[in-house]
Amino acid sequence: MRWFDSEFDYVQELIDTWNKKRKKIRTAYFITAAVLVLAGILTAVFPIRVFAVIQYLAAAAVIVIGIYHFAAYTSMTYYFKDGMLIMSGILNILIGIMLLIMPITLTVQVVTFMLAFLLIFTGAQKISFASRLKYFRIPSTGSLTFSGILNIILAVIFLLLPFVSALALNYILAAYLVITGAALFVEALGMHKLSM
Repeated sequence: MRWFDSEFDYVQELIDTWNKKRKKIRTAYFITAAVLVLAGILTAVFPIRVFAVIQYLAAAAVIVIGIYHFAAYTSMTYYFKDGMLIMSGILNILIGIMLLIMPITLTVQVVTFMLAFLLIFTGAQKISFASRLKYFRIPSTGSLTFSGILNIILAVIFLLLPFVSALALNYILAAYLVITGAALFVEALGMHKLSM
């Protein structure tokens, strides 16, 4: 455990770390967003003919999102780490593994609910992190808040229409990938050099 030192400027530590890694993180966000949107579009456009290939690509994309959450957690400075990222990463990886190894007829409903809860966790984490950054007077948190709200809206739709969602799992997966990719793209656009 790291003890709190009132003489140390933790906000400046976060700003310095952010400014050093911002370009790499932004590039990774843009690439990940493009891959997710492409996987989502392919999942929606080719639902039957190439379902197996798209299923594996979508599973890989969901696993990449999980790995991204672990990387985001480890790259945060100590006082800004958020345990929700670990939970979200685990759920993403579990969904990806389920898509890879289980027949889709067994996992349709389970994956629908897991995606809904995953979106709730991710949305809540993003909104919570944005409010924590605002508390420390770090600007430009609107895109993070917007991304969190977008995730929660999609989760509510999944929960309110689970059977319709289960029947349209392919399109739900496509929507999840496209919206997650769009949210990452919006976050990447909102990444600016921070100053105090």
